[in-house]
Amino acid sequence: MASQFLYNILAIFNPKYKKEVDYLEDVLVEYKKKYFIYEEFRGVIHKVIEAFLRERQYKYQISSRTKSLDRLEEKLIRKKEEGKYYASLDEIEDLVGIRVIFYTEHDRVKFLKEIKNEISGLIKAEERIKNGGYQASHLIMAFGPKRLQLSEYQHFTNLKSEVQITSILHHAWAEIEHDLIYKDIHGFKKKDQEKFEKIKSKMEEIMEKYIKKAAKELEGVIQDNIN
Repeated sequence: MASQFLYNILAIFNPKYKKEVDYLEDVLVEYKKKYFIYEEFRGVIHKVIEAFLRERQYKYQISSRTKSLDRLEEKLIRKKEEGKYYASLDEIEDLVGIRVIFYTEHDRVKFLKEIKNEISGLIKAEERIKNGGYQASHLIMAFGPKRLQLSEYQHFTNLKSEVQITSILHHAWAEIEHDLIYKDIHGFKKKDQEKFEKIKSKMEEIMEKYIKKAAKELEGVIQDNIN
């Protein structure tokens, strides 16, 4: 009895001691209540970044999304299996996602430097490169103190967005790789594990031999004509 009492006390302060169903329900119920705020936040930060891009006359594509309840549940289960628990929504950094795609690597790098100086709420930045071809900069951003002092922004306090910044060739290849390998939409992995590994290896080979080379040569053509 005493051990169960202690377990219940621990569960109040640490989500890893809760039953999976209770842990998931607590986070998902909180998100369902606050979803409209995250959706509003997505729209506002999307406009802020796009206004910045237009002002500096970048060639770009931009998209954004607010994570659905189903996708959040999938994430919570996956992370729980990895030993990661979230005490509250404030700890989850990708509930709002923005993706900015540039035509050239030069513009991607330039934008990164400029946006870091422009946004006072930048929390962290990291480069993510995967063997399958995914290559992007990930920024975790929030609104800074000056903007949050405005009444219309105060309810965005503690909200974060993940901004993915990449170039168009890397994005296109990553989308293909994501469907064929990560999501395995054709069921190759279930049908034949050995064949799946060969397909995965071949995809990585194509990325190294052709996509990276094409991206570099395209960059050269554009820069030669600009300069």
